[in-house]
Amino acid sequence: MWFPLLFLAIFIGCKNSEVKPKITSGKSKIEKPKSHEIFGYRFEIEGDFDGDGKSEKLTEHYWDTDTNKETFKFRDDLEYGDLIQWTDKRNTDAFVLSSNPEIDSLKIGNSLCFGLHLLKNDGDLNGDGNDEISLVIDHADFSSCNSWRIYTYQNGKWKELFKFDILEWQLPQLPDATGEYGLFGTSGKVSIPKQDKANIELENQLKAWPGLVRKIGKNQIQAIFRNEQADEDTMTVNLITMKIKRRKPEFE
Repeated sequence: MWFPLLFLAIFIGCKNSEVKPKITSGKSKIEKPKSHEIFGYRFEIEGDFDGDGKSEKLTEHYWDTDTNKETFKFRDDLEYGDLIQWTDKRNTDAFVLSSNPEIDSLKIGNSLCFGLHLLKNDGDLNGDGNDEISLVIDHADFSSCNSWRIYTYQNGKWKELFKFDILEWQLPQLPDATGEYGLFGTSGKVSIPKQDKANIELENQLKAWPGLVRKIGKNQIQAIFRNEQADEDTMTVNLITMKIKRRKPEFE
């Protein structure tokens, strides 16, 4: 019976350490990639995140603090374990910047991550007049367990509003390089050539994906999460009182 082994492997692999990011400011320069380097996808979303009635863009950056340039995320000449070790030795920062300079940057992580698995505008979830965002960090590890984080912009800074556990294979695949999952979690990154039409299709699917969170009432959201048995489950959350009610229907 392979199912108990799969469950045990997923359950054991669900241990992610938090990253302590830092950020280096500077003009956005792009480091010229070599043949074995994979730039990786960069998220860009649009919305009214500060509630001023005007739309702005949020853009993901993966920054080499040695060269002070935007840099590549992956390499196709290394096995995944070697890629993790090599990434850990790099001096990189991952962060999100707004097209509105009045909005503070959102720190994601340092060399313990590959940037973002997901960045999504979820609209105004808590009724404060601002669009909230969801993000998932692409940790440089073998675990397929991760956290979905909801952020809101309040009083001139980003605040984590709510967080819940997920499995990475619940997320859509990314263009350029996407995750590969096996019996014991993440097994590697698969590169997709820039000229491949699959990248366009993957990006369209990514932008059309409804996500794991939806608003169901005033200050109320419904979320699909990973429970203690490493299985998909559903809960409702009041974002004001933070009262949680668990149930198990599927999204329609």
